[in-house]
Amino acid sequence: MTSHQEGPGELSVLVVKPDGYRSPPARAYVEVLLAASRLSVELRYEVCLEDEDVMDTWPKFAGPKYPITAELLRLYLTSGPCEVIVVRGPDVVGRCVEVRSKVRARFGTSAFANCVHTPTEPHEIAPNVEKYLVSLPTGRPFQRHRDEGTTEGITGRLAAVPRPELLGEARDFWRTAQDEGWRAAWRPRPTGGAFEACLLPGDPHSVDHGMSLIADALPGTTPREVISAYVEAEVEGRSCLLTGTETQARDLAGRLSAQGLYTEVRPRAVA
Repeated sequence: MTSHQEGPGELSVLVVKPDGYRSPPARAYVEVLLAASRLSVELRYEVCLEDEDVMDTWPKFAGPKYPITAELLRLYLTSGPCEVIVVRGPDVVGRCVEVRSKVRARFGTSAFANCVHTPTEPHEIAPNVEKYLVSLPTGRPFQRHRDEGTTEGITGRLAAVPRPELLGEARDFWRTAQDEGWRAAWRPRPTGGAFEACLLPGDPHSVDHGMSLIADALPGTTPREVISAYVEAEVEGRSCLLTGTETQARDLAGRLSAQGLYTEVRPRAVA
């Protein structure tokens, strides 16, 4: 595998994901940002990624720790054509991250609809370059990089759900969101009580662990409802987890906040 070299000849990759590729404004913005970055384009092409390509790009999701993320990411990245752009230049990683950040800030809605990928860690860059510069264009076999993931994965009640059932719930959520839109995929909003305990975006954990914390704090929820609540917070800016008295809302929000999630308590809006 080709090593990533620092200096004028360094290489990296931008992958315009299916939602970004389907959006003419997003693609146009990528072009504007690329031109401003003054990176040279070594190779660019359209590709429909397959399951194995997704796992080669994000190898930590090929293991057992992050099953929900892996399934949603696989469904997302194989949902339509992508564009691969292999680029070269000084500070290529920093410049690619700037492109990614600006596109996501304008067009992204969640971890599973954020338009652009670029690798950021040193151990990710060389495998991504090898995959997209050599393996996919030529058909040359690719040896997947080993990555166990450093963040905690699925735990507790979610981890006890049989894996086929768990992944089926993730697929059902994704199909609804794709066929009918995000809002059709949200769980029914809790009612009753004067206060809401809401989940906010910005979870510092892995997606699977953040969902696990919610599942354990709300033992009456199904895996599908947990997935929905978590993604809703990213897309909408908040997700109501519970309605009740102020004490009940503060108790749930406090327990989740103590575990690192971002929450808020607010009076429930009455229509």
